[in-house]
This record gives sequence, structure tokens and C-alpha cells, in this order.
Amino acid sequence: MFASSTSPSTALVSAYCLTFAFLSSLLLTPTNAATEDEWRSRSIYQIITDRFARPDNSTSYACNVTAELYCGGTFGGIMNQLDYIQGMGFTAIWISPVVQNINQTTAYGQGYHGFWTQDITKINEHFGGADELKALSTELHRRDMYLMIDVVVNDMAYAGKGADTDYSTLVPFNKEEYFHPFCLITNYGNQTDAQDCWLGDDTVALPDLKTELPFVQDTWNTWITEMVANYSLDGLRIDAAKHVDKPFWPGFQKAAGVFTLGEVFDADATSACSWAVNALNSVLNYPNWYYIVSILGNSSNAMGGLEYEFGIVAQDCYDSTLLGTFSENHDVARFASVSDDLSRQKNALAFNFMSDGIPTVYYGAEQRFNGGNDPNNREALWLNAKGYDTTSPLYLEVKALNAARSAVGNYMKTTNYSGWSPYWAYKAQSIYVTDDVVVFRKGYVNSIVTALTNVGVGAANVGPYNVSDTNFSEGIEIIEVLNCTKQTAGYGGSFNITLINGEPQVWIPGALLVNTTDICTDLVKKVTDRIGNSGSVTSSSTPRPSLHLASLLLSVIMCTTIALISS
Repeated sequence: MFASSTSPSTALVSAYCLTFAFLSSLLLTPTNAATEDEWRSRSIYQIITDRFARPDNSTSYACNVTAELYCGGTFGGIMNQLDYIQGMGFTAIWISPVVQNINQTTAYGQGYHGFWTQDITKINEHFGGADELKALSTELHRRDMYLMIDVVVNDMAYAGKGADTDYSTLVPFNKEEYFHPFCLITNYGNQTDAQDCWLGDDTVALPDLKTELPFVQDTWNTWITEMVANYSLDGLRIDAAKHVDKPFWPGFQKAAGVFTLGEVFDADATSACSWAVNALNSVLNYPNWYYIVSILGNSSNAMGGLEYEFGIVAQDCYDSTLLGTFSENHDVARFASVSDDLSRQKNALAFNFMSDGIPTVYYGAEQRFNGGNDPNNREALWLNAKGYDTTSPLYLEVKALNAARSAVGNYMKTTNYSGWSPYWAYKAQSIYVTDDVVVFRKGYVNSIVTALTNVGVGAANVGPYNVSDTNFSEGIEIIEVLNCTKQTAGYGGSFNITLINGEPQVWIPGALLVNTTDICTDLVKKVTDRIGNSGSVTSSSTPRPSLHLASLLLSVIMCTTIALISS
């Protein structure tokens, strides 16, 4: 017979259950802060917000890049074209700075790019404002995509001469005492000069913040904490990171609580990567970029140079697998302006994806945009001859590269209960090199083997070369995902490579592609038919029950049982 009132023991059990449930709910509450390992598995599509997509979906609205004026791209425009981005397999976007810029039209045009900060407390209305940015963030997360924004900490902007700066217009740093005294940088190799003097010039001055001041530090730290919370940000790209004193960054990094990727425009790997130690999480891979352009963009340079620099970066950087690897961005000339050869462009993109680091692709690269240096490299994507073309050669290549990289990485992720992937965190190794080719593999339990060349379209075949140390198992079927050919790995996993028409090749065990429906469909279907469901790879989008969830369920059962006994 049950008691009509709660006994002391039952009350104690109930209190315990409520307490445990509350604590467990805290453990289960999702956070926006993606880990470094989670960012390793992503690929990033970089966007100049004003130049990617208009909210009216226009493909004809005029945009003169040399005039450097706002052309009407917005957060809502980006949201309208997320299918285009996700169709290439990208799992993160990086957008230009979002805060209010100076409103004047200068001799350098307007602040369409977002780097002329005037008021950090407001979201740039030209881009759609705060609500539209929140909507973009929400939609990205619904698609399991990350949002990274560009952040300018080093300086503010003033439309005029540096010596005449009206500091009252700069919010919230509205006093001269918050800035270093005016002087233009004259020696970028001198750290004091580069950090205490000003970027910009007397057409648009960029007042350099005195980031060593507690007020400046506290203001930035509070601001970034609120920005991350308000817009559910997953990561930050940090503009001009090396122009800020290094002691500033740990506090900012902690306040942000998300992944940071710094711009350190430096060819020296040791120097560039020093900003990823006791400062930011990682940096953009400028050391490799110099060699991507000079080696893959020019057939007269031996491929061994690319292998050499890749090895230097892997050796001198604390974690080369976390660097942002790219072949072009908004600050440098597009790769297609260096070489208009389609095969060389394909090789540059293949290196981005299949070497170490987080692949980062600048919008328009997939459509072979060929603008030179700023502002010519900031074209309006909607004016592409075929619009948002999902059938262009480089769009399809990026799609295949993303699929291959994810197939291996996600397979490892779903077969390792810790969730850690030895593919993304495993450094690539060169396994064959001549003047015309570099072959390297990446992965541990399962590998991808990539062959690159710079000979270009119409050149004689490169090879055949017998490649070993592939980490492939003897007798397995391997598929080349860019041209959809196959062969069987020989003794010790060796196989022959012949590069045709200067195009790269990316080889992957066919069994890892059984859940991939968008590339080499006929070959993958044959593999699937042979191995059946037993060889399928579990999709990474299906989460495993966490230990916290298991503990919570067990606790509910125990609490219920004890409550019944105690009653």
C-alpha cells in the first residue's frame, strides 16, 4: 500500500534526481565553440559580402570593381546562395568584417570591403544589419555549417590625413589617448615600427589602437564576447594580426572562446607560425602560398621547390594541420591572373585541399575569376557569364576534392569512439618527387594519395611513375576522384601514376566512397554492389549518444527504481 504523502527518503531521492538532472542538462547544453579538431575537418569558402550575392538575386546589376563602391551584396544574398556553396561541399564560410564603416566616398572609394571600421557597436546596414546577420548564422547552423567573420582589431579608419584625425568619430575609442601617435609604417620588418605606427596613408588614415592599454583590451574583450554570443559565431579571421602586440591576443582569444585564424603576411614559416603559439589558434598559410603561386603557376620552376617549402612549414610550424591553406584571397592577386592555364588552376586547388591544413577557397576561384591585385580581385560573382554555375570545371573539382577529403576523414571519425580523426590531424608526407611531379599521401589508417604537376594543358604526359609507400593495402581497388578512373593497388600498396594534360590526380580507396553519391557514381556503385552494406561508411551527420546522455538515462532509471522502493 502506497503512502499518501512523500516520505523523507523519497524526498531525498527526489532532490538528488532533480540536482543530477540539472547538472546533466548543463553538460548536455550545446555550445557554439567548435574545437580545433572540429575546424580541421571543415573547409572554408571566403566571401566579400558586398560582392557575392544581392538580396534580389540579380545576375545583371552593374558593379565596377575599379570604382570601389558598394554593389549591394548582403547577408541575405549569401543566405539565398547557400545551396551553391554547400553544393561544392563547403562546411564553413568566412565573411568580410561586419561592423559599421566610414560612410564617406574617398579617393579609394567606399568601405564595401568592411575594413574601414568607424563604429564597432553597430552592424553595417549596407550588408543587411544585425537581424539579417543573425538569420544567416541560424541558417548556416541548420545546415551544419560554421560561420567565421573577419575582425579588425589593430586599427579604426578616418577619411582624411592621419595628423588631422577626428578621434571623436571613432566609437567607442573616441579619444586620441587610445591610439599610438601618428606615424606611417616605413619598415614592416621592424616589429616596433609595424606595431606602433599606422597602416593606411593620408587618403584614408587607419589610426593604430594602443592595444597595450587596459581600457582598449577590456573593451575589445567585452565586445568579442558579446559578438560571439549574439551571432553564434564559430570562428574569427583576425586581420593584420602581427601588427598588434602579441601579449594582447591570449586575453582576446579567451574572451572570444572560438577558433581564431590570424592574417600574418610573412613568407617565413617560423615567423608566421609564431603567432599561433601563445597568441591565436592558427594563422593563414602564407609561407606555402608564395610557393603555390611561383611553382604551380609557372612550369619553368621545378616541383621540388613546392615539396621543400611544404616540408619547411610542417617542420617549423607548431601544427601545420590547422593552418588556413589557400591559393588566393582578397589581399593578393587571383591565381588565374598568374596563370590562365586550367590545369595549373586545378593543381593549385588540389594542393589546397589535399595538403595539410584547413582548405580555404576565395569566392570566384571556382569560376576562374582572374582579377589581379586589389581592387581587381574583388569582382561581383553575380556577373559571372553563367551566373552561379554549378557545372564549371573548377566547381566540379572542388566538389570532388571536398567529397574525397570528407570520405576519408569521416570514416576515421565514425570508427574512432574518441571522435578524433587521424586523417585531418596527420601530416602529409612526400612519397615521390621529380622536376615535373610531386606525389604525397595524407592519412594514417586510410590515406589519400595526391599527384601534382605544373606542366599545364597540352603538355606531354608526366610519367608513368611507380609509386610506393602509399599506405594502401595490396589488392584493394583505388579510385581517382577527379577523372573517375580506377586500378588495383599492387605489392605493398604500390601503383602507377601517369598525369595526362597536366591535370592533378587524387587517389582514394574505393570502399571509402560507398556513401558518396556525387562523384564517380558509376565506379562507386560497382564498389558498393561488390562489398554490400557491410562495407558502408556511417555518415558523420548521425551523432553517437554521448557519455553524458548515457549517464543521464541511467540516472533516470536508477532514480525511478529507488523512488519506487522508498515509497
